[in-house]
Amino acid sequence: MNAPEVPVWALSHLTHAALQRTAERASVDILHIKGPATRGSLRAGRHDSSDADVLVRPAHLERFLTAMQDDGWTLYTGFEEGSPFGHAANFTHPSWTYADVHRLIPGPLLPADETFERLWRDREATEIAHRGCSALSVPAQVLVQSLHAARSHGDEAPEAWMRCPDELRPQVRALAVELRAETAFAAGIGELDRHGDAADHALWSYWSSTDLDRLDEWAARYRSARSFGERWQVIRQAARVNRTHLRIRLGREPRPLDIAREQVARVAKGAGSLTRHLLGRTPR
Repeated sequence: MNAPEVPVWALSHLTHAALQRTAERASVDILHIKGPATRGSLRAGRHDSSDADVLVRPAHLERFLTAMQDDGWTLYTGFEEGSPFGHAANFTHPSWTYADVHRLIPGPLLPADETFERLWRDREATEIAHRGCSALSVPAQVLVQSLHAARSHGDEAPEAWMRCPDELRPQVRALAVELRAETAFAAGIGELDRHGDAADHALWSYWSSTDLDRLDEWAARYRSARSFGERWQVIRQAARVNRTHLRIRLGREPRPLDIAREQVARVAKGAGSLTRHLLGRTPR
């Protein structure tokens, strides 16, 4: 008799619990974010996340990654290739669902270690799959979900903000100011126009828009870079083929010819996008 398949939502709960066990064994501070770590009152129904998200104290990150490897986790996409923000690495396990290990949260301009410490200070205790875990405070839960909505190109509504009690909203706004995440937060809740002079306005204008292309993204990231080193990193990423994404698309390790073809296609796509911009047109 075959064992019944575990629902994805239940597997997500169990994965959170497994990650908490790994963190405790390695004496690592983690905060459980999104999914089952979010108050039920801040979402319309049962969460439908297919992975487990945790934020790790930056000083404990390497220790946590080593402990995960010891517990059977395998890296799927690394920090630098997982997203333009380089904020999370994705891991797989033969028994659990995907784990997204965050070293930072996109949006705050406060350094990652200071951001974690501020969120850790107001953490709340919760149980996920009968395992004691540390979750974000309610104002932080609202803020983080709103920041996630801000980079969804309009596909995700700021559900937590919409359901946030009026008396808590000033605390959410105050936390955004503390973390220097005002622009990203404004993008998530539809108030970006109030921050037109912000240094990171172009970046969040791109991520919260529905009709811009990759050239707009690279231009926004370049304009929002705060140092020569960050600007040079943007240029390098724009020119480089993302081998992880190519591997996922091909379903195998890319060969040199695959990479060469992808590089040619990347240049051609960039040239086409530039031409449209010069002509004042966007693709239909």
